Amino acid sequence: MSQAQNVLESAVKNQPKKRGCFRGCLIAVLVLAVPVWWFCLHTTPLRVSKETTYVLGPMTSDGKRIDYFLAMEERYYPPEMKTDENGYRLIVRAIGDMVKRTKHQVSRNPGEHLPALELDPEPYRLQVYEKLGLDPNEKPTLKKIESVYTFLAQQYDEVLPPIDPPVEGAPSMGMGGAADWSHKYGQWKGHWTFDDFPMLEDWLEENTAGLDLLGEAMRKPAFRVPSTRENENTPIFEAWLHLGEVQMMREWSRALQARANYRLGIGDIDGAIYDIVTIHRLGRHAGKQGMLISALVGIAIEGMGYSIGIGSNPEFPPTKEQLEQLVAELDALPPRYTFNETFESERLFGLAAYQDMYWGDHLDSYNFGIAPKRLFSLMSWTLDINIVLTRANEMYDAMTIPGATIDGKTLDEFVASPPKPSWNPVTYLSAHSRSTQFANSQASLFMPAIQASRAAWRRLECIESMQRLTLALLLYEKEHGKLPEGDWREAIRPYLAGIPAHENRNAGVPAKWFQCPSCPGLAENETTYAMIRRESGETPTTPNTLLLVEVHPPMKIGEGDGTVSEAVAKMGINRKHANNAFVDGLSSYHSGGASMGFRSGAVRFTGEKIEPDELQKLLDGTAKKLP
Repeated sequence: MSQAQNVLESAVKNQPKKRGCFRGCLIAVLVLAVPVWWFCLHTTPLRVSKETTYVLGPMTSDGKRIDYFLAMEERYYPPEMKTDENGYRLIVRAIGDMVKRTKHQVSRNPGEHLPALELDPEPYRLQVYEKLGLDPNEKPTLKKIESVYTFLAQQYDEVLPPIDPPVEGAPSMGMGGAADWSHKYGQWKGHWTFDDFPMLEDWLEENTAGLDLLGEAMRKPAFRVPSTRENENTPIFEAWLHLGEVQMMREWSRALQARANYRLGIGDIDGAIYDIVTIHRLGRHAGKQGMLISALVGIAIEGMGYSIGIGSNPEFPPTKEQLEQLVAELDALPPRYTFNETFESERLFGLAAYQDMYWGDHLDSYNFGIAPKRLFSLMSWTLDINIVLTRANEMYDAMTIPGATIDGKTLDEFVASPPKPSWNPVTYLSAHSRSTQFANSQASLFMPAIQASRAAWRRLECIESMQRLTLALLLYEKEHGKLPEGDWREAIRPYLAGIPAHENRNAGVPAKWFQCPSCPGLAENETTYAMIRRESGETPTTPNTLLLVEVHPPMKIGEGDGTVSEAVAKMGINRKHANNAFVDGLSSYHSGGASMGFRSGAVRFTGEKIEPDELQKLLDGTAKKLP
């Protein structure tokens, strides 16, 4: 019996296994894999449309991506690109291509900064000459334009000692001889001669021809610096954001400022006006180079122009005709780029960057510390590029289209509380949610910078308005022998007539020049600009005397004399109560300070941390420098 039982058990044990269970499990896995793949890993090829790529071409040679570099060239290169109506073409023909190109390096170690790599200039030089329609074998005839700082650093850095003891009103920069002297020539005084700085005679001799050419180039209808790249797969950061043109234009503006200050020092007011207007034209051309950072540099350059006081040298005050000439030339400047115009190119740049990250090209350009570098190469497997780009365009629309919202929030609300990456794993189960989260994480990086850029535009418009009011006061004084008494705002209206208002204001309404664009909710007849009322009744005549300020609360034009007392003004800028509300007095809605107009005709943005004794010197006319 036991033997028969053993045979039966052995037969059962050794019989072929049934495959039904295995097959059933396999079928179940395959059935589940399809929806998992579709909802979690499935992505689609790039869909070219207004909602996703924003532009419809051109495409890269493989047909998979938009070539945003070429799209930006097609959209923003002027028709005068290859003619002598393009001012940069004149400069390259005479001086050569001045843009220094570098390649960014990004460290894998947080906090470590690697120097940019210098690129072989020849391939890029040839591209520049081809895009400008010039012969690359033509030899330059002029030396490149250098700022005073560069000249001093190269020629005198080891010779010039730090300023010790410091010149009154000229704080040491703590960077050695050349830096301190470079700061001294232009910032503390506003005008200089070779008696002050004999070493700069060589600088002026070497740079005069180049600066004259720059003045001619800035008065051409177009000024466009060609962009260059290694090949069509070069990431947009490396192709468009090498920052060489930014540094070049900064160098030019500083050189122009130095010569304007020298011309003021020797009494060549007409020459100084020419250089001041050239600086403004350079700033406006810089803003049209197609990148937000270039536009911000343009704003800084124009601010430099407004900071030069045509009346900074009491030995050679400007005539009424010269003041009128400056106003007329400022009126004749080409229109300033608008935020939306610049932002269109920034949109294309941003979409190109998203596309580059998605495909994992040259990842060293992108890390930004938001994720391990190796994860970027997985993007094309885990994200849907169409969802990423669509989400990005929604955010760009909210920045440019009035009334547009993001997730039901206004732009200001969205920036105040930007989307943050979710740490809930369920959020990342689908390609749609992962793609949206990725776009949101990028927005949290760039949205605050965009809002800060808007503020910079408004601050520049405020400075422009204040200088026009300051020049109108000086014109009134030239004609009447004294500054206005009573309501100065009504007194200077004839000197504002014919001055065009800002693009976002009512043209031909001089009252609009009295309103700061950063101040919300102003009525038609309200202003935040006030003149200083002196205790002595007489305004000092020295150039660095404070004349116009921004104030809180707003005043009504036609009521009162539009002044703020010297006693209130000397208490400081942007003082606030415990509840964060402004204390009545000097204040503005600009972050960090306020615009101020001076008797020299200069206008500068003055930081709210200015020392009380320095502010007092500006009020009583004894300041040796402008803040």
